[in-house]
Formats: sequence, structure tokens, C-alpha cells
Amino acid sequence: MTVDLKLNHNIRNNFLGIKTTEDLNRAIENGDFRELVQISEAYQDKRIVEIAQRIYDQKNRVVLIAGPSSSGKTTTAKKLCTQLKVLGLDPLYMGTDDYFVEREDTPLDENGKYNFEDLDAVDVDLFNRNIISLLKGEEVDLPTFNFMTGHKEYGKRITSIKRSQIIVIEGIHALNDALTPQIRQHQKFKIFVCPVTALRVSKESGLDPIDHRMLRRMVRDNQFRGHSAKDTIDNWPSVRRGEDKNIFPFRDQANEAFNTSHIYEIPILKKYAEPLLKSIKEDEPEYEMASKMLKFLSDFDVYEDDSVVPNDSIIREFIGGSAYAEEDPETGRKTFVGGNWFFRNVQNYLKEKHEEIADKRDEFHRELARAVEEDHVDDVELALKGENEKTVK
Repeated sequence: MTVDLKLNHNIRNNFLGIKTTEDLNRAIENGDFRELVQISEAYQDKRIVEIAQRIYDQKNRVVLIAGPSSSGKTTTAKKLCTQLKVLGLDPLYMGTDDYFVEREDTPLDENGKYNFEDLDAVDVDLFNRNIISLLKGEEVDLPTFNFMTGHKEYGKRITSIKRSQIIVIEGIHALNDALTPQIRQHQKFKIFVCPVTALRVSKESGLDPIDHRMLRRMVRDNQFRGHSAKDTIDNWPSVRRGEDKNIFPFRDQANEAFNTSHIYEIPILKKYAEPLLKSIKEDEPEYEMASKMLKFLSDFDVYEDDSVVPNDSIIREFIGGSAYAEEDPETGRKTFVGGNWFFRNVQNYLKEKHEEIADKRDEFHRELARAVEEDHVDDVELALKGENEKTVK
């Protein structure tokens, strides 16, 4: 599948006449960048139309989409749903995040932390029962997973579809048949989504070509999750290990490989990523990777005007302004609510706990002050030793 992705991109690059960073910089200098964006987007839209037509012709009922981090899976899935509607189909869009097992059944990693990435963290049996019932036209009470309580909740999404409708599913394990063992093979259509660029860049940068996904993630996480470049770089090895275990081994099982890379994207991402990378100090462990990424970016000119990027572009998933984003009811910002819900609620949870601990600490200090004022020496000694029953442990 990787060969197919590269082949598709080579065809596109030859058509556009862009093979090197120098060609790309020249397009900016000559005023051809806007047209370059339009052609790149049109090519990608054409590929989505072709995939939608293939699904329609084969009469597949379940479309499964997976890919590594920052591949633009959500936008790809949404655009595919639009094209399927054009063909007269009315797809039901679903994710797998609502099918986590109950918190007490969640597997642990080697550090004793909850592991939400392994297939064992998914309630596969319930997921398959729901899909089969939907395909039969039956009404299904789809779960909503509450990350705070660690349990699935019901009664919020009672759904049914017609026998002519299809289901589009996006998730880490979507290409793995172990996720859908009860769904017949002829009903499934799998799509592997990944950005692979054929653009020739300086070898001196020492940057792995796949790490341009890290640039996407860095920009997105800073924009929408408040993460620093240090956070992204520090977490990247863990992200890659998860991909190598749960995604890449199953890419050859896909019916289609969709290249989500845009030839124009680095000059757009650079103005966001460069200041983040420059904020990392020399004595910090992430500095080496930051230096490599800055060296990589130095070969590209910046294109400042984001308005050239269409609002339905995959790139909008990272820089903001996507037509597929929803208004976050808490912040009022347009973003991918689903992707931020967990992080926002964890932050709120930690904030509440912090305030609760602070209140208890203040109560302890007031108790200590009263004991001093009343000259209750024994109470003071007990409080300081942590033996007073009201002391916060």
C-alpha cells in the first residue's frame, strides 16, 4: 500500500511540476502558489470521488477507515460521506471511541496506566452486535462513553438505518478484522489513510519523512489542546509505537490507500510550527529533534495567507477553520469537538480535584490557626504529625 501511495503522489507531482523544495519556493515567488493549492485539492477530491464510486459499485455496507496520527482521517471520512450522499447513499458516520470496555476492565500498559489503544480496550462483542443490528434495519441504542466515570451511557443515541444505507467507521483498529469478526468480508470496504510526500528535501536535515506528521500534530495540539512543541516531541515515540503495533501491520488488508499529503502544506504549516520549535531551549532533551525539524523547515519559504486553503481541506484540521468542525459548547470555538472532548474534560476533572484539595488544605490551616489561638498545644502537635482526624492526607 505504501508503494501505491508514493506512486499516486509521484503522478500528482509530475503533473504539477513540483519535485523539489526549490520548485515549491519558486511557485511562491512567481505567484503560482494559489493555483498549486487549488490543483492539489482538486486532485485529492478526485481520488475521494473515485473511492466513493468503487464503494457504490461493489455495494459494500460497512466502510472502515484507519491511519496513523495526524493523517486527516476525520476530514477524509467526512468528505467521503459527502460523496457517498451524492451517489444517493445516506451513510451513518460512527467512531469506535464510544465502545471502550468499562473502566474496571480496561487493560493496563507496562507502567500500570490505562491502555486505551489496544484492541482489548474495545468492547468488540457489543460493537459487532450493534453493527449487525443496524445493517438489519433494527433500532439500536448506541452507547456514549463517559470518560470521567469510565462507563458507557445509554438512551442518548437511539438509531436505525435503512437497508440501503451504509455505515462509515473511523478508528485505530478499523483495518484489523479482529474488530469486526462478525461482519462478512464482502460487506466491508477498508481504507488506509496516510500522508506520504514524494517531495525531495535536503538529506542534511536528518528528519524522517514520516515525521512531517509530527509537524501537523504539533500545530494542531497547540491550536486546540494547549500543548507545547515539547509535549508533542516528548510523546511522539509513544505515538509511533502504538501505530507500529495497531495500524501499520494491517495496512495491506485495505482495499484502498488514500494519500492525504498536500504538496503545498509545509509552507502553510511553517509559520505555526517554527515559533513553537524555537521556544525549546538548548538544555532541554527535546532540543535535538527541534533542531532537526527547524533545519527541515529552513528549506521552505513561508506562505502567510491561509485564506488560500479551502475550508474543507484536510489541512484545516490542523490550522483551524474547517467546515467540518463543530462549535464547542463550552468554549464557543469551532473545532473538532470529539477530538477535544476527552482532553477538556480531563482538564476540568483535574481542576476540580485541585480546588477540592486546596479547600481541604485551607480548612486544615484554619484549624491549625484556631488551635494556636486557643493555646491548644496538643491539637497543634497532633495536626503537625498528621494524626488529627480532620487533617488532609
